[in-house]
Order: sequence, then C-alpha cells, then structure tokens
Amino acid sequence: MQRVQIHTLHLFWFYNRAMKITCLSASNIEVAKDHSASTRACHIIAEIATGLVGDAAEIEIIPLIDYDLVSCRMCGSCFKTCRCAHDPAFNQLFEKLLASDGIFLVCPHYAPIPSKVAIILEKMEEMAYLNWCGDPNFKFGLHGKPVGVVAHGGQTEEALPYYKTGLVEPLANALASVQMQVVSGGNEWPKGVAFGITCLTQPEDSIFVTIEHDWPAIRERIQPLVRNLFQALK
Repeated sequence: MQRVQIHTLHLFWFYNRAMKITCLSASNIEVAKDHSASTRACHIIAEIATGLVGDAAEIEIIPLIDYDLVSCRMCGSCFKTCRCAHDPAFNQLFEKLLASDGIFLVCPHYAPIPSKVAIILEKMEEMAYLNWCGDPNFKFGLHGKPVGVVAHGGQTEEALPYYKTGLVEPLANALASVQMQVVSGGNEWPKGVAFGITCLTQPEDSIFVTIEHDWPAIRERIQPLVRNLFQALK
C-alpha cells in the first residue's frame, strides 16, 4: 500500500504528537460484542490508517455497546457546560471525541439509526443549537474535525442505494450540523460509504442469523475514506 501524500513528518511537527483517531463502533448486539461487523470494520480502518501513516496516528476503537447512554431530556443544563447533567457515560465519550483529531463512525442499520447513535447526535446538536441561538458565531467543540461515516446493514449490495440515502446521508448531515467536516469516500460516496452482506444462514440453535461479508471488497471501499480523512488533517 502506498503511503498517502500528507507528509507524515509535517503532521508530527504540527500536532507535536501522534494524531488521535477515534473509531466509534455502533453495533449494539450483545452476542456479537467484539466480533460485530461494526467493530471488524473499525479494525480495518485502523489497519488502513497504519499502512498510510504508520506511527503518526494513535487509533482507539470504542464499542458503544460498552456505554449505557441516557436519552436527552431537553433540560437545557448543557447550555453553558456543553456536558450532559444526567449522563456521565455520554460525557466520558464526548471527552474522547473532543480529544480526537479525526473520527470515524461505523454504524449498522437499526431502523434505521441505532438508539445510542441517535442519543449522541441529539445531545451534541442540542448543545450546539442552544449556544448558536445565543451567539451566531459560536463554534462547537467538534468544529472542523474531520469525520468519516461507514454504514452497513444486513442486506446484500442491492440495498446500497437505501443505505446511502437512509443511513449515510442522515448521519453525515447530523454531524455537519454540529460543524464537523464530513469526509468523502469518493465520487460515488460523497458523504461516507456503505456495505452490505454476501449471504446469511439461520442456525438451528440460535435466533440470530450467521452473516457473511466480502471483507476484501469492503476494505477497498473504505480505503479512500480513510485516505481522505488523513488528507483533511492539515
């Protein structure tokens, strides 16, 4: 793999440290846990990033299944603090996002947006909106941070147009609304990428199906997104 032309030594000088890249794995299936498709995609992102920039990036994968998030109550307590008065798990996660130089959100289709992702987006947008109403020049804590969206679902590639309009674009628009810089995955995927499955089978001893993916093809689709995110880190 060729290293991306972003001048790794320049990035070390600019940040005076390794870049912090956070990958959010939004799968929330208890039986899948660490081997979910979301987490697998996060590991692929980490591998691609290492191939592109080597030690210039420190990558953390955060499974949202480990965070017990609380729904927003629209109490307004976050106006001054930009922290949630009722949700320490969100605050812990938000601190990690604030400390990141770049972020990837890997999100499965769950009707369509998983509840924990919706909670995160809702709280961040409420914080940004309340402060923007008081000051049109307000800059949210994630202002300008590059973010790459990777969506996936339990149907074959024929469903990609739906995943694009029903999941990738809403997620990208929500992230852009809190002033983040949404990274393109290429001409076909201007707001992020999506992938499906190759097949599924129903085991006799489980209510959960066994799903297979074409991981080499998925890696190829994700790679431009990862490259573009690092190119945005200038």
